[in-house]
Amino acid sequence: MNRLPLGLSGTGPRPAFAAVSATLAVVALTLLASALAGRPVGAGAALHGALLAAFMAATAAAGRLPPGGWRDAAQGLLVIGVMFFLYGSLGQLAFDAIPWTADDWLRSADRLLGLGREPVLWAAERVAAAPAVVEPLSFVYAAFIPYLYLSIFLGLIGRPPPQRAEFITAFAILYGLSFVGYLFVPAYGPVVAMAGTFDRPLAGGAFHDLVVRSIDGMGGPHGAFPSLHVGASVMACAFDLQRGDRLRGLVYVPLVALIAVATVALRYHYVVDLLAGAALAAVALAAARRLTDGPPRSDGRDGGRSDAGVEARLAGGADLRVDGSGAP
Repeated sequence: MNRLPLGLSGTGPRPAFAAVSATLAVVALTLLASALAGRPVGAGAALHGALLAAFMAATAAAGRLPPGGWRDAAQGLLVIGVMFFLYGSLGQLAFDAIPWTADDWLRSADRLLGLGREPVLWAAERVAAAPAVVEPLSFVYAAFIPYLYLSIFLGLIGRPPPQRAEFITAFAILYGLSFVGYLFVPAYGPVVAMAGTFDRPLAGGAFHDLVVRSIDGMGGPHGAFPSLHVGASVMACAFDLQRGDRLRGLVYVPLVALIAVATVALRYHYVVDLLAGAALAAVALAAARRLTDGPPRSDGRDGGRSDAGVEARLAGGADLRVDGSGAP
């Protein structure tokens, strides 16, 4: 019978590893097919194929580390590192690989949501009437990065092992699904696709300049659909609210709402991008909960495996099995 990897709940990191591997396989095979069709992405196909092989080798190596915190941290950082690499590597590559862009489709979806009016243009009018909001909204938009890094840090070291496994799995699923969206629904966002429809450019200060320079440094606006700014923020906040860190989650709620407003006001996302990001966050959280044994029940049994129960059994030397029996 299969045994639980020590220090991690249920199936441990395997669902997260599977999500990353599946994402890399989809990317590599899509780029290979595009290269064979004559598109200039052969180097990208080779790079992502090699990354898949390296990731699989690294997961095997990490699994041979002694059980405990170091192995858990190495496995989590491996998943996060590959996903962050993909965010940069898929930028312009998606537009080179796929023979269409989706901005017109996303604008049409937004017009449906706005009952014939594009929400981005409505937001542009509000910002034009109060240009002083550009700088604070730019600060909020930029705050996403430290918020995300803080959430990841706390997810890796500030939680019991079962919650850590669930958090990393949700992160991997969310980012994997989002990157599939980046690849097959390539979009620049309103800042590029709707540039000719805005009356004036945004007039910000230091924080707005920081945002613009940061995005330009990543290859320019790309990956509009879905919005990972919203998806990752919602996921991190909802995870805190669901897993007992309610105060921290409630503190994050206003920041998440402001991040969503900022992405539209600064013209980087359509409203449909935000809805897709939030929906994928919900899917990722639900899937991760199911794949890593789910949240603790009110009777403390957590599918036979509560956080406290797992730790107590480990401390007592119990041989935990998938059926949660704790029998020798």
